[in-house]
Amino acid sequence: TLRAERRPAAGCNVVARTGADPHRRIVLFAHIDAKAGTPGALDNAAGVTTLLLLAELMKDEPLEQGLEIIALNGEDDYSAAGEMLFLAQNQGRLADITLGINLDGLGYRRGKTAFSLYGCPTGLAEVIGGVLSAYPGLVEGESWYQSDHSLFVMNGVPALALTSSEFTPLWMEIAHTASDTPDLVDPARLVEA
Repeated sequence: TLRAERRPAAGCNVVARTGADPHRRIVLFAHIDAKAGTPGALDNAAGVTTLLLLAELMKDEPLEQGLEIIALNGEDDYSAAGEMLFLAQNQGRLADITLGINLDGLGYRRGKTAFSLYGCPTGLAEVIGGVLSAYPGLVEGESWYQSDHSLFVMNGVPALALTSSEFTPLWMEIAHTASDTPDLVDPARLVEA
Protein backbone atom coordinates (compact mmCIF):
# COMPACT_ATOMS: atom_id res chain seq x y z
CA THR A 1 0.00 0.00 0.00
CA LEU A 2 1.35 3.37 -0.96
CA ARG A 3 0.34 6.21 1.34
CA ALA A 4 1.56 9.54 0.06
CA GLU A 5 0.65 13.12 0.81
CA ARG A 6 1.94 16.56 -0.09
CA ARG A 7 3.38 18.61 2.73
CA PRO A 8 4.57 22.18 2.46
CA ALA A 9 8.33 22.46 2.95
CA ALA A 10 10.57 25.46 3.36
CA GLY A 11 13.93 25.53 1.64
CA CYS A 12 17.05 27.16 2.98
CA ASN A 13 20.45 27.03 1.30
CA VAL A 14 23.79 28.34 2.54
CA VAL A 15 25.47 30.28 -0.30
CA ALA A 16 28.94 31.83 -0.53
CA ARG A 17 29.97 33.93 -3.53
CA THR A 18 33.31 35.14 -4.84
CA GLY A 19 34.84 36.13 -8.17
CA ALA A 20 34.77 39.15 -10.41
CA ASP A 21 31.82 38.30 -12.67
CA PRO A 22 28.66 37.16 -10.86
CA HIS A 23 26.84 36.74 -14.18
CA ARG A 24 29.26 34.11 -15.51
CA ARG A 25 29.68 31.56 -12.74
CA ILE A 26 30.52 28.05 -11.67
CA VAL A 27 28.28 26.57 -8.99
CA LEU A 28 29.87 24.08 -6.58
CA PHE A 29 27.40 22.25 -4.34
CA ALA A 30 26.69 19.41 -1.94
CA HIS A 31 23.49 18.51 -0.12
CA ILE A 32 23.56 19.01 3.65
CA ASP A 33 20.77 16.66 4.65
CA ALA A 34 20.90 12.93 5.34
CA LYS A 35 18.17 10.34 5.45
CA ALA A 36 16.60 9.85 8.88
CA GLY A 37 18.15 6.91 10.76
CA THR A 38 21.55 7.16 9.10
CA PRO A 39 24.73 8.88 10.25
CA GLY A 40 25.11 10.12 6.65
CA ALA A 41 28.90 9.99 6.56
CA LEU A 42 29.25 9.26 2.83
CA ASP A 43 25.80 10.61 1.95
CA ASN A 44 26.64 13.39 2.43
CA ALA A 45 28.81 14.66 5.29
CA ALA A 46 31.90 13.84 3.20
CA GLY A 47 30.62 15.99 0.31
CA VAL A 48 29.88 18.89 2.67
CA THR A 49 33.33 18.53 4.25
CA THR A 50 34.91 18.70 0.79
CA LEU A 51 32.75 21.72 -0.04
CA LEU A 52 34.01 23.50 3.10
CA LEU A 53 37.62 22.58 2.27
CA LEU A 54 37.17 24.03 -1.20
CA ALA A 55 35.59 27.19 0.20
CA GLU A 56 38.65 27.68 2.40
CA LEU A 57 41.04 27.06 -0.51
CA MET A 58 39.17 29.41 -2.87
CA LYS A 59 38.43 32.31 -0.51
CA ASP A 60 41.36 34.47 -1.64
CA GLU A 61 41.67 33.30 -5.26
CA PRO A 62 41.35 36.14 -7.81
CA LEU A 63 38.74 34.58 -10.09
CA GLU A 64 37.65 36.15 -13.37
CA GLN A 65 34.27 34.50 -13.30
CA GLY A 66 31.97 34.06 -10.36
CA LEU A 67 32.00 31.06 -8.04
CA GLU A 68 29.03 30.08 -5.92
CA ILE A 69 29.52 27.50 -3.20
CA ILE A 70 26.18 26.16 -2.03
CA ALA A 71 25.07 23.73 0.67
CA LEU A 72 21.70 22.56 -0.68
CA ASN A 73 18.86 21.45 1.59
CA GLY A 74 16.38 18.68 0.93
CA GLU A 75 17.93 16.12 -1.44
CA ASP A 76 17.61 13.11 0.85
CA ASP A 77 14.19 14.04 2.17
CA TYR A 78 12.71 13.86 -1.34
CA SER A 79 11.17 17.26 -0.75
CA ALA A 80 13.86 19.01 -2.80
CA ALA A 81 13.00 22.22 -0.96
CA GLY A 82 16.49 23.67 -1.31
CA GLU A 83 16.68 22.71 -4.95
CA MET A 84 13.31 24.34 -5.67
CA LEU A 85 14.47 27.48 -3.84
CA PHE A 86 17.66 27.51 -5.92
CA LEU A 87 15.59 27.34 -9.13
CA ALA A 88 13.28 30.11 -7.96
CA GLN A 89 16.19 32.37 -6.99
CA ASN A 90 17.91 31.72 -10.32
CA GLN A 91 14.92 32.03 -12.62
CA GLY A 92 16.16 33.57 -15.85
CA ARG A 93 19.79 33.27 -14.69
CA LEU A 94 20.55 29.57 -15.23
CA ALA A 95 22.22 30.32 -18.58
CA ASP A 96 24.85 32.31 -16.63
CA ILE A 97 26.11 29.08 -15.05
CA THR A 98 29.01 27.63 -17.02
CA LEU A 99 29.24 24.47 -14.91
CA GLY A 100 27.50 22.91 -11.92
CA ILE A 101 29.74 20.64 -9.82
CA ASN A 102 28.12 18.15 -7.45
CA LEU A 103 29.94 16.54 -4.50
CA ASP A 104 28.01 13.50 -3.26
CA GLY A 105 29.24 10.16 -1.93
CA LEU A 106 32.90 11.21 -1.83
CA GLY A 107 35.69 9.62 0.17
CA TYR A 108 34.56 5.99 0.25
CA ARG A 109 37.58 3.98 1.40
CA ARG A 110 37.01 1.41 -1.35
CA GLY A 111 37.79 2.38 -4.92
CA LYS A 112 38.75 5.82 -6.18
CA THR A 113 36.98 9.11 -6.71
CA ALA A 114 34.92 9.01 -9.90
CA PHE A 115 33.79 11.88 -12.08
CA SER A 116 31.07 11.95 -14.70
CA LEU A 117 30.05 14.69 -17.12
CA TYR A 118 26.55 15.72 -18.16
CA GLY A 119 25.67 17.97 -21.09
CA CYS A 120 29.17 19.45 -21.33
CA PRO A 121 30.09 20.90 -24.71
CA THR A 122 33.11 19.20 -26.31
CA GLY A 123 35.56 22.00 -25.47
CA LEU A 124 34.51 22.11 -21.82
CA ALA A 125 34.62 18.30 -21.54
CA GLU A 126 38.16 18.31 -22.97
CA VAL A 127 39.31 20.97 -20.49
CA ILE A 128 37.79 19.09 -17.54
CA GLY A 129 39.27 15.78 -18.73
CA GLY A 130 42.69 17.38 -19.13
CA VAL A 131 42.64 18.90 -15.65
CA LEU A 132 41.37 15.76 -13.93
CA SER A 133 43.78 13.43 -15.76
CA ALA A 134 46.62 14.93 -13.70
CA TYR A 135 45.24 13.19 -10.59
CA PRO A 136 45.69 9.38 -10.56
CA GLY A 137 43.10 8.95 -7.80
CA LEU A 138 40.35 10.38 -10.05
CA VAL A 139 38.79 8.13 -12.68
CA GLU A 140 35.90 8.49 -15.09
CA GLY A 141 32.87 6.77 -13.60
CA GLU A 142 29.44 5.67 -14.67
CA SER A 143 26.65 8.18 -15.20
CA TRP A 144 24.15 8.49 -12.37
CA TYR A 145 21.22 10.83 -11.95
CA GLN A 146 20.10 10.28 -8.35
CA SER A 147 21.50 13.54 -6.99
CA ASP A 148 21.48 17.30 -7.26
CA HIS A 149 23.42 17.57 -10.52
CA SER A 150 20.22 16.39 -12.23
CA LEU A 151 18.67 19.74 -11.28
CA PHE A 152 21.27 21.40 -13.50
CA VAL A 153 21.15 18.81 -16.30
CA MET A 154 17.33 19.03 -16.57
CA ASN A 155 17.67 22.79 -16.98
CA GLY A 156 20.30 22.65 -19.74
CA VAL A 157 23.28 23.53 -17.50
CA PRO A 158 26.47 21.47 -17.98
CA ALA A 159 27.34 19.44 -14.90
CA LEU A 160 30.18 17.49 -13.35
CA ALA A 161 29.49 14.98 -10.56
CA LEU A 162 32.09 13.61 -8.18
CA THR A 163 31.38 10.42 -6.22
CA SER A 164 32.97 7.05 -5.56
CA SER A 165 34.06 4.64 -8.29
CA GLU A 166 32.30 2.03 -6.11
CA PHE A 167 29.04 3.87 -6.75
CA THR A 168 26.76 0.84 -7.12
CA PRO A 169 27.63 -0.91 -3.83
CA LEU A 170 27.74 2.44 -2.04
CA TRP A 171 24.20 3.38 -3.09
CA MET A 172 22.76 -0.14 -2.94
CA GLU A 173 24.21 -1.26 0.42
CA ILE A 174 25.32 1.81 2.44
CA ALA A 175 23.54 5.04 1.51
CA HIS A 176 20.35 5.72 3.45
CA THR A 177 21.20 3.02 6.04
CA ALA A 178 22.65 2.94 9.55
CA SER A 179 25.83 1.51 7.94
CA ASP A 180 26.80 4.93 6.48
CA THR A 181 29.33 5.60 9.25
CA PRO A 182 32.48 7.78 9.45
CA ASP A 183 34.84 4.78 9.45
CA LEU A 184 33.97 4.30 5.76
CA VAL A 185 35.42 7.70 4.84
CA ASP A 186 39.05 8.10 3.81
CA PRO A 187 39.98 11.75 4.58
CA ALA A 188 42.85 11.61 2.06
CA ARG A 189 40.30 11.01 -0.71
CA LEU A 190 38.38 14.11 0.33
CA VAL A 191 41.56 16.18 0.18
CA GLU A 192 42.39 14.72 -3.25
CA ALA A 193 38.89 15.51 -4.55
